[in-house]
Amino acid sequence: MRKLVKFLISLTFVMLVATGVRAKTIGGYIDSAVDSVKDTTNSTGAAFSDQNLERKVNNVLSAQVPSGKFTVASYYKHILLTGQVPNKEAKERAVLAVRNTAEVKGVWDYLTVEPNESAKAVSNDARITSAAKNKLMLQKGVNSNNIKVVTDNGVVYLLGRDPGNKSKIDLAITEISKIDDVKQVENLIWYKSKWVKTAN
Repeated sequence: MRKLVKFLISLTFVMLVATGVRAKTIGGYIDSAVDSVKDTTNSTGAAFSDQNLERKVNNVLSAQVPSGKFTVASYYKHILLTGQVPNKEAKERAVLAVRNTAEVKGVWDYLTVEPNESAKAVSNDARITSAAKNKLMLQKGVNSNNIKVVTDNGVVYLLGRDPGNKSKIDLAITEISKIDDVKQVENLIWYKSKWVKTAN
C-alpha cells in the first residue's frame, strides 16, 4: 500500500513538473502524504486534512504569538493546543487565533504561562511518547492504531475515536501514568460520538 501510494504521488509530481509547476513546492509534500496513509488514527483523507490544518495553525501562531512555544495536533479538525507562553495576554491571543482559523471546529486549550520548554525536556517528551505508545500496544482490547499520542512538558495527551473498550483504555492510562517523568495523562478520546473532554 505504501509503495503504491508513493508511486501515485510521485507520478503526480512528475506530471506537475512537466506542466511547469515548481518541483520544490510539490516535492516537500510527498513524504508527508505517504505518512498520512500510515496514520490510521482516522481515515486517510481526514488525516491528510488534519496535517494541513496543523501547518496552517502553526503558521498563524508563529505570526501572531512569536514569543510562544507551541505543540499543535489536529484530530478531525479539533485542535489540541499545548505549550508555553510568556503571559496571560499572549495565551488569550493564541487561543483566539486558533479558534478563528478557518476549518477549526474546536480547541482543547492546555497552554501554560511559563518559560519555554528546554531542549532536554523536548527530548524527554519524545521518550515518553514512545513508551506510552508501547503501553497502548500491549494492552489487550485496545486498538492503539486509533489513538494519537502527544506529549508536552511531561503531560501525555491521548486523542482517538472509539479505540476499544473504555475500561481497557483506563487500564492503559494507569500504566502510562507510571512511566518515568509523566506528570499527567489527559484522555481526549472520542467514545460513541462523544468526546471525553469537549473541545471548546
